[in-house]
Amino acid sequence: MKAKNKNINISQVLIVKPQRVNPLEIQNWTSAITMAYRGKRKNTIELYDNLLLDGVLFEAVEKRVRAVLNSRLIFQKDGKEIEEMWDFMDSPDFEKLLREVMLSKFYGKSIIELNFDNGFSVESIDRRHLDTLNKIILYDTTGTDGITYENDDFILNVGDDKDLGIFARTAPYAIFKRNGGADYAQFCELFGIPQLIGKYDPDDEKGQQEMELAFQKRGAAGSMTMSNKSQVETIQTQQSNGQVHRDFLDYLDKQILITVQGQTMTTTDGTSLAQAEVHGDTEDDLQLSDKRFVMRILNYELKPRLEKRGYPVAGGFFNFIEEQGKIAPVDKLNIAERVNQITADGVDDDYFYEEFGLPRGNKTQEKDNKKNNGNEERLEEQPTGEDLDEQDKEKKPKKVKAKELSLFDKIKDFFGDAPR
Repeated sequence: MKAKNKNINISQVLIVKPQRVNPLEIQNWTSAITMAYRGKRKNTIELYDNLLLDGVLFEAVEKRVRAVLNSRLIFQKDGKEIEEMWDFMDSPDFEKLLREVMLSKFYGKSIIELNFDNGFSVESIDRRHLDTLNKIILYDTTGTDGITYENDDFILNVGDDKDLGIFARTAPYAIFKRNGGADYAQFCELFGIPQLIGKYDPDDEKGQQEMELAFQKRGAAGSMTMSNKSQVETIQTQQSNGQVHRDFLDYLDKQILITVQGQTMTTTDGTSLAQAEVHGDTEDDLQLSDKRFVMRILNYELKPRLEKRGYPVAGGFFNFIEEQGKIAPVDKLNIAERVNQITADGVDDDYFYEEFGLPRGNKTQEKDNKKNNGNEERLEEQPTGEDLDEQDKEKKPKKVKAKELSLFDKIKDFFGDAPR
């Protein structure tokens, strides 16, 4: 075991060989895991990479990685964002660093070499060359000599030496799925295409040969030739339509998704809104855990190395900015109206126009114009003092006087109508 020469990149001295992609059985998984526990990870890594050709497994992993890469990560100090770090954190190599840190959760370990000779660059060491028992990077996967990956300012050692990663748990399901898919394909080939039976006369010497030649020229459809006196029977299983194969493959997909993402409904169709929300909360918890894991590596491992090389990181830290959950526009409008009603200050009108992208009208201007015009008209029509006296006289109630009656009518009214 040798110490690393800082002027030479590790990737320049490793003997890297092409990976092999072979058919897999469950025995390959058990033997690879056994070797990994002894520190040799070559077979395990080749097994993992082989199984990553599965689309469901690959996309499930990428979804967790994208959740970190697409989040807003800043470097801040004293509550303020350090603008000098923008270009550094927006570089392709920094994104590659974040990806390799996340992949350590799936492979169990990532050894990342840092280079500051010409700016900042990173290189992920081929995991097949790791000897986690002796804590070295092997020059050749078949040898024993290598370079230590501990206590080196130019190497980020991410992950536990005993951790085999999430892929160790998904591997059996992916192997069963690949082989089960092959069985399903064979089933479709045998029973999904109608078979043709050609019967020939056994007394005809050339009849069989002519029949077989005709079927060969026809194509790949299932066929057979037999004597017209022979008989072939197909024994049907309980589910001869292939449903048992589909159920098995669906079961394996769900197990892969549960192992990687903790749930299935944010990737496949959910059965109800309530269950989908519960699974969404599980996904949020998983993303929060991933972000905290990445922040710890950046702040405790990367930041001290950057500070030694003059980057403006002293006293600051990397931090993910938590974004508010998505709220439907209708819900935003209802909340704003409610706040506007129950608070003394209310909600500024500009919020409604800017938040919902609405064009501003001129209702306020028209109302002000009408109000000003109305005030002018009222001032012009205001009555003078003489007019007020006349209006007061008109408004005073007049006294009601009794009608003048004649002497005869007064006497008649006094005595009233006498009964007859």
